[in-house]
Amino acid sequence: MDYIIDNVEFIMELVKSGFIGIVGIFFIGLAIWIKMKEDRWNFKNIGIGLLAGGMALLLISVSMVVDSLQDGGVIAIDRNNPVWVILDVIKVLACVLIFVIAGYIMRSKRIKENDMYDMEITGKIIGYDTLTGRTKLPGYAQPTVEYIDPYSGEPDSYVVNQDINRKKHPIGSEYRLLYSREERKAFEKKSNKVYREMEVFFFGLAGLIFVAGVVKLIMNVL
Repeated sequence: MDYIIDNVEFIMELVKSGFIGIVGIFFIGLAIWIKMKEDRWNFKNIGIGLLAGGMALLLISVSMVVDSLQDGGVIAIDRNNPVWVILDVIKVLACVLIFVIAGYIMRSKRIKENDMYDMEITGKIIGYDTLTGRTKLPGYAQPTVEYIDPYSGEPDSYVVNQDINRKKHPIGSEYRLLYSREERKAFEKKSNKVYREMEVFFFGLAGLIFVAGVVKLIMNVL
């Protein structure tokens, strides 16, 4: 009976590891598909995140499969072997690096706010990002707002990183944005808050993975 239970647990662990790997491959494939569409905004804002997350999930999946096979007695690995120690270090550093890069990407999108210096501008909605706005609620999506830069006089655009009602804000309607005189860029407070939260999340996740990886390496060596 114990043998059967052990086998079921072993198979469940492999299935769980395989599912995580499949999700990772799906994210990577989706990022490649976005890139092939040559949609620069979507790849820069979503595709890179999907690619980073997919690679991290794939690395985690491979690690879980190896651990499951070792625990199940299918393979025997000497974790004290320098080769495996180096591979474990590379794996942890790769995961940390992926989320650190994602965090810096979010930081680069966040505009430094200055309520005393920023100005309000009015733009027009020229379209909706149906890929990222597929969404929490039907009829909602993320608008692309075109505006005239107050300094250069040239048209520019900004994609609002939150879902809004498409009926209440049809294409061609006005949409208010803030403009940073310091960075010469338009932004929207709620979108800025989302980027800040994502930045903290990615950096925090990188820190947790690093600490967990170090603890696991120490335990394997000891």
